[in-house]
Amino acid sequence: MKRKLTFIILGSILVSYLLMIIFSAINIRNIGLKSAEDKAKITAELVKDGLTSHMVSGIMENRAYYLKKIENSPNIKSLWVTRSQSVKDQFGEGFSNETPRDAIDKDVILTAQTYKKVYETSNEASLRITIPYIATQHGEPNCMKCHDAKEGDVLGTISMVVDISETRFNGFVTSLIIFVVTIFIMIAVSFIINHYMKPVLKLFESITYVMGKAKDGDYSKRVQNVDDGEDYKNVVFWVNSLLDKLQDTVDEIENTVKEFLTDKNIKETDVLIELKELVREISNIHKFKKTIEFDEDKIQIYKRIGTILENNINIKDFVIVESDKKSKISNKTVYISSDFTMKDINPQCRALRTKQIVNSTQFSGICDGCNNTNDHYICIPYTISNDLEIMIHVTTKDKENVQNVHDNLPRINDYINEARPEIVSKNLTEILRISSTTDPLTGLFNRKYLDEYIDKAIAQAKRTNSTYGVMMIDIDYFKMVNDTYGHDIGDRVIKMLSKTLSKSIREADIAFRFGGEEFLVLLYNCDSQKVEEIAQKIRLAFEAQNIEANDGKIFKKTLSIGTSLYPSDTDSIWKAIKYADISLYKAKESGRNKVVAFKRDFLDKSGIAEDF
Repeated sequence: MKRKLTFIILGSILVSYLLMIIFSAINIRNIGLKSAEDKAKITAELVKDGLTSHMVSGIMENRAYYLKKIENSPNIKSLWVTRSQSVKDQFGEGFSNETPRDAIDKDVILTAQTYKKVYETSNEASLRITIPYIATQHGEPNCMKCHDAKEGDVLGTISMVVDISETRFNGFVTSLIIFVVTIFIMIAVSFIINHYMKPVLKLFESITYVMGKAKDGDYSKRVQNVDDGEDYKNVVFWVNSLLDKLQDTVDEIENTVKEFLTDKNIKETDVLIELKELVREISNIHKFKKTIEFDEDKIQIYKRIGTILENNINIKDFVIVESDKKSKISNKTVYISSDFTMKDINPQCRALRTKQIVNSTQFSGICDGCNNTNDHYICIPYTISNDLEIMIHVTTKDKENVQNVHDNLPRINDYINEARPEIVSKNLTEILRISSTTDPLTGLFNRKYLDEYIDKAIAQAKRTNSTYGVMMIDIDYFKMVNDTYGHDIGDRVIKMLSKTLSKSIREADIAFRFGGEEFLVLLYNCDSQKVEEIAQKIRLAFEAQNIEANDGKIFKKTLSIGTSLYPSDTDSIWKAIKYADISLYKAKESGRNKVVAFKRDFLDKSGIAEDF
C-alpha cells in the first residue's frame, strides 16, 4: 500500500509538472512566434514608408541600398519585395530581385492575404511571412496620387524570413529547468511520505486486513495500534469498538430471529448476509400471515401457499391435497401448479396414511400409489386439525426439483405453521356456514341458502344471458307415511328423495329442501324440453324405489312436480319459483304422480294475480 500510495502521489506530481512543462513550452513558442510576426509586420511598414519616401523624393533608384540595410537587421535572414503587374505596367519591371520568387508571392498578390508559416529542422527554426501592399486613397500617403490603381488593388508584396531559433532554444531551456525542479520536488515528496505517512499506512493496512476478514464473515479480528499518537489510538479504539458492538448485536439478533423460524436454511458464510436473509424471510412470512387473515375462505389460503411454493421457492410439478374426515370427498385437490400434469391422487397415498414424508429419491418405489406417476416424487403431509390434513405432492422427471423441495422444507414448514390457525378458523367458519345453510337430514341446501344464492345466481345469469329451469317437487300423500309408519320412515323417504335428486341432476344444477316434503331444484341453462326430461327422470327413478318399513313391509311413493322457466315465463326468479309451485298444485289437483309445466292461464284459473 505504501508503494502504491507513493506511486500515485509522485505520478500525479510528475504528470502535473509534465503538463505544466508542455503548456509552458507551447506558450513560450507562441509568444516567440507572435513576437517574430510583430517584428516582421513592423519591418514591412518601415519598408513601405521608406519606399514611399523614396518615390516622393524621386530617388527610387537608391532603394536597393535601403532594402539591404533593413535586411541586415538582427534575426532577419532575408528580405525582398515584388511588384504587381499594374505597377510593372506603370513604372517598369524594376530590379531583377523584385519579381515574385515563388508561388507564395504570386498567390499573395492575387488573394491580398498575408501568408505566414514556420519552418523547423533539428538545427534551426525560421518564420516565412509575405505581406501584401494594398492600394488606398484614405490616409497618408494617398496611393492613388502616384499609382494608376483602384481602392483595394495589390501593388506588391514584401517577404522576409525571420530566424526564431533563439526563441525555440529559450523555450527548451525553460522547460528543462521546470523538469529539474520537478525531479527535486518528487524526491522531497517521497521523503515526506516515507517519513510521515508510515504510521498512517500501517494503520490502513491493519484496517484493510480486519475489514477483509469481516467481508468474508469473520468479525473476530481487531485493528492493531501502530503509533503512540493520540489520533492513531482514537481511530483504533473507534473501529474496534464498532466491531465489538456489531458482533454483539449480530449475535443477539441472529438468536432472536431464529426463534421465529423452524430452522435456518441459509448457506451463506457471512453472518450479516445470513441475517439479512433470515429477516427477509420473516418479513415475507409476516406479510403472508397478514394477507391470509383477510382471505374469505381456506381455498384462498391454499392458493396463496401454492403461489409462494411456485414463485418464491421455485417448486414445480405439484398439487396441494386436502384430506377432511368430515367431508364427503376424503381427498380433494385444492391447488394445482401451472406445470402439473397428473390430476388424480391415490387415496391410499402413503404420506397421508403414515403422516410421514415420502421421498422416492431416498428409497426407490417407496409408495405403490405414486410409482405409476413420474420418475421422482415427494409427498409432505401436514396435520392442520384433528379432522383436517393437507399434503404437498410433487411428482416430476427432474430429480433436482425433489431435492429443492427437501432443501426448502424449513421454509415450507414456516409458511404452513403460520397458515395453520387461519385454515382452522376458515374451516370452522365454513362448517358453521354449511351447517346454517344445509338441511341436516338430507344434506341439501335449505331455504336460507336459497335466499343467499338466488341474487348472485340471477345477476350472473343476466350478465351471461343464461336461463334456469325451476322444479318444485312434493312427495304424494307424504302425511300418510308419517301417520302409518312413523316419522323415522318418513325421514327415510325424504333422504331417499334427496339422493335421487343428487344423482339425477348435473353439477351445475342445485337442489334445495324447500320445506317439509317439498323440494326445489334450479336447473342451469335448460330449455322446456330438458326440464321435462329431467323432471320425468326424477319422478320415475323415485317411483321405482322400494321403501322398507320397520315391520319389513315394502311400499313405494310417487312425486308430483311443477316446472317453470326463467326468464321465459317471467323476468323474476321468485315469480318463476311461485309459478313452479302453482304448477305443482295443478299436478296434485289433476291426479298426482305427474309433471306439469307452467302455463299462463294457470294464473287466471287459480285466482292469483300475475304481480303478487
